[in-house]
This record gives sequence, structure tokens and C-alpha cells, in this order.
Amino acid sequence: MLANTNHQRKLQAGFTIPELMISITLIGIISIGIFAAIIYYFANMTRNNIFAEMSVSSQNFLRTTVEELRYGAGVRQNNTITDSNEPIGGWDTSNDSFVIIIAVPAKDSNQDYIINPSTNEPYNNELVYFRQGNTLYKRTLADPDATGNTLKTSCPASLASSSCPADRKLLENLNTIQFTLYDQDDVEINDPLLARSIEIDLNVRSDSFGQPQSLDNSIRTTLRNQF
Repeated sequence: MLANTNHQRKLQAGFTIPELMISITLIGIISIGIFAAIIYYFANMTRNNIFAEMSVSSQNFLRTTVEELRYGAGVRQNNTITDSNEPIGGWDTSNDSFVIIIAVPAKDSNQDYIINPSTNEPYNNELVYFRQGNTLYKRTLADPDATGNTLKTSCPASLASSSCPADRKLLENLNTIQFTLYDQDDVEINDPLLARSIEIDLNVRSDSFGQPQSLDNSIRTTLRNQF
């Protein structure tokens, strides 16, 4: 009977302080391990999502640009259509300033070319691709002489209105962009007016959880140039 009573007292005594400290320490170690695993999982998932988004956005940008280049009337050195919001000296196709100007034929609401009666060729709008910070934009310059032109000249977002829509944001997280022009003999040139094909190389980059995510993408297309 006495032995049984002593056994019950030991069971009711609970944990000793050393046992409690050991238990708390073990629980802390296990909790830290679980927390670290969760952080690693979400960080890895976030990096993968960012990389996938960069891949999709860069591919969409290149695909859209190629279509405009194929449809367009070539690359121009400078804009010929007045832009009240252009930089000092106007727009200039240049890798150093991350700008390229593409001429595209003006169309009416029926998607028919608007013909200049003095030349019997389509009027041309101009698309200006330019970089600000890590973002690539497209500004549209509509030919004011093309009656029925479906495009409108665009403006910086801070100046946008119903008559002058905001420049279109094309690509974020842009690190570098390079376009290389080639003539009809596939020789690299600097004169946009002689270009018959163009190669676009870009690199997008984003930092996630202290680790840089970088992606290179490129494409090359032939220019139509003549109508």
C-alpha cells in the first residue's frame, strides 16, 4: 500500500525544472526548423513565380514587337512626327539611350491603309520604344495628316487625357536591351534606313529574398520596309 502511494506521488509531481528546460529547448529547436522550412518553401515558390512572370512578359514583349516590325515600314533614325513631350533634341534610335523608332502604316476603322495621295503610299505613324528606369514604354505618334487614323498620339501618364492616352507600359524589371541592325547582305550596320532585319536582345532582372533572378531572351526578324 505504501509503495503504491509513493508511485502516485511521483506521477503527480510533474516535470522537474531540468526536464522542463530540456523540453522547451527541444520544442524551440523543432519550431525553428519548421519555420525555416516554411520560409524556404515560400521563398523558393516566390522566386519561381517571379522567374515565370519575367519569362512570360519578356516573350510577350518580343512577340508583339516582332509583329509590329513585320507589319511596319522600317526603323527610323529620328521621329518625323511632332511630339510635344519628346526629350530635348527629339527621339533618336540609339542603344545608348535605349530608344528605337518604328514606322507603321496608318489605318482607318475598317483596317484599311490610309493612302497619301501625293505619294500613293500609306501615311505612317511612329512607335517609339523607350526606357525609363527599369520599365520599357511605347509612345504612339499619330500622323495628323492621316484622316480617319485609328491611333492617337500618347503622353506620359501624368499628362494623359481622353485625347492623349497614356504611354503603354511594355515590360518591367528591364535590366538591358540591345537591338542590332543588319542590311540585305546580313552585315551589321548603324543606319536604320538601310536595315532589312533586326535582332533584339534583352535581359530582365529582379531581386527576391536577396537573390537576383536574371533572364536573357532574344529574337530576330526581317523587316518589310516597302509597301
